[in-house]
Amino acid sequence: MDKLNVAVVGAGRRSAGAWLPTIDLLKDQLNLVAICNTGAPRGEEQANKYGVKWYKNVEEMLDKEKIDFVAVIINPSQNHIVSKAVLERGISVITETPLAITVEDCDMLINLAKEKNAYIEVAENLYRIPSERIKRELILNGIFGKIWRGHNNSLTHDYHAVSLVRSYIGFDVPIKRVIGIETSFPVAKHEYRGAMVENEYTCHDVYFFENGALGFSHFTNLTWGSPLRGISSTEFYGEKGMAVGDKIFILLDEKTKKQININRLTCNVDGMDVLDKFVADTDPEIIWDNPFKNYKISDGLITIASELASIMKSVREGVEPEYGAYNGRIDRQIDLAVSESNKKGNIPIDIS
Repeated sequence: MDKLNVAVVGAGRRSAGAWLPTIDLLKDQLNLVAICNTGAPRGEEQANKYGVKWYKNVEEMLDKEKIDFVAVIINPSQNHIVSKAVLERGISVITETPLAITVEDCDMLINLAKEKNAYIEVAENLYRIPSERIKRELILNGIFGKIWRGHNNSLTHDYHAVSLVRSYIGFDVPIKRVIGIETSFPVAKHEYRGAMVENEYTCHDVYFFENGALGFSHFTNLTWGSPLRGISSTEFYGEKGMAVGDKIFILLDEKTKKQININRLTCNVDGMDVLDKFVADTDPEIIWDNPFKNYKISDGLITIASELASIMKSVREGVEPEYGAYNGRIDRQIDLAVSESNKKGNIPIDIS
């Protein structure tokens, strides 16, 4: 199989810490040909590290390099601008979230990709986390029946939360109405991220799905590192079972429930324990195999590898990406509607 040529726009923490190392791991399938950023020294540093050309201008890079797809890992406010420049050349793109700041710009990119016969993948991570993949396998295999409630409890927020909850209810089930609430509360004075804080900011979303299911997202600004909070989880509740974090139960008979245990199996790759598969002790067993088990890869980078594999398949085979621009558009549309609800006094906002 011929390697694909990839260029990366952006050389910040996310690019340098996750995307570029993952592309390097997949060098049997990918050729990194260029890195482009605004001219900050870190762009040149990363280009030198990987032995590729460094550009300060996207158009110049597109003029001079033979590229199969571009990874856009920059400030979210600029995602649509760079993606548009790439798509206008008929080159496919994978972009970090959100696809664009406005729904109108999401639609512009979707239409442009269609016009140019190019593809857009959106790097939505949450449902791609390996521990979420196995739970989704259980859902898709009907272990829980229909999922009627999905919850995000400070694991994530904004469009990420929308995507996560949709992964439980079903990406194919539309959200028809939302309510958003943002507020703050006084809390005990404590140190958080190098500063003393006495207030907590929280946001709360309710998603009403077309099939009657409900989604809920709760997030606090003290999620990551506060000694007062710092615990997060996900939950979903179905016709025949439920999951709270990694505690999974199904109804065994009219009187008893059974806990489903998820076993993590590893394999050794060059001295590193790498995730091989997750196995649920259902009857029959339900398994999620790590498609990158032959690489020396951490669980965290498996999500990035999955996103890259998706756009690679689109470029090679002419098929739509696994997640794609349309799902990215939905997530952003719902996220903006939640904000609108909050600004208008928490009134319900219908989704058209």
